Amino acid sequence: MSLKLLYEGQAVKSEMVVLMLEKWDLHPQMEEVGPNSDLNDLARDSRVVIPEEEYERAQEILWDESEIDRVGF
Repeated sequence: MSLKLLYEGQAVKSEMVVLMLEKWDLHPQMEEVGPNSDLNDLARDSRVVIPEEEYERAQEILWDESEIDRVGF
């Protein structure tokens, strides 16, 4: 199974992305970017990868318009 990069940024934001996608029954993984990352530093660099077959759905969940935006509120 190959993994595809979905998000890269601060660890605190990556953790939120992972939690949100798991709620949709997807299987994201968070990885540390730096070799000496301080796990207590929420601003450390990290990335979220996801199985390639789930990538398109994850993109839709993260970046598409919300239902509220679509109806013009």
